[in-house]
Amino acid sequence: MQFENLVKSKLINIKLNASNKDDAINQLALLLEQSEIITSVDEFTKAVHEREALTTTAVGFGVAIPHARSSSVIEPGIAIGRSHGFSWDQEADFPINLVFLLAVPAKIESPEYMGILASIARMLVHEEFRKSLIEAKDIDEFTSIISNGKKYLVNQ
Repeated sequence: MQFENLVKSKLINIKLNASNKDDAINQLALLLEQSEIITSVDEFTKAVHEREALTTTAVGFGVAIPHARSSSVIEPGIAIGRSHGFSWDQEADFPINLVFLLAVPAKIESPEYMGILASIARMLVHEEFRKSLIEAKDIDEFTSIISNGKKYLVNQ
């Protein structure tokens, strides 16, 4: 299960109009439900919020990677939102511009799940990659940037 294989244009909102973390998570979870990646927005977002309660998933650089394993997840998926910036939580003292909501079935083992998270983080640490995503003119360009993001991964 590779990050770039989970990215689908119907799961990307480059005009995410979120006012806070909960709003962003709910909007992106709806995309996952509409694409039949998850069976229940409520059940999945509950799992995401439980994970968020452990520690923030705002990782710096204007990026948040909320995620959860849940029995409401049918197959692995990722919904991505790009916004003009909003406050994530009290732990994150920077505005969030990119949100990557990762949904993983409960039956998937932790090492595989953590590998996806690591791939996302390794790409997003590169300013050029983040800037390209923020400046992408449309979903096709946004998706293409992610597909070409493998060049930022080492040991692939």
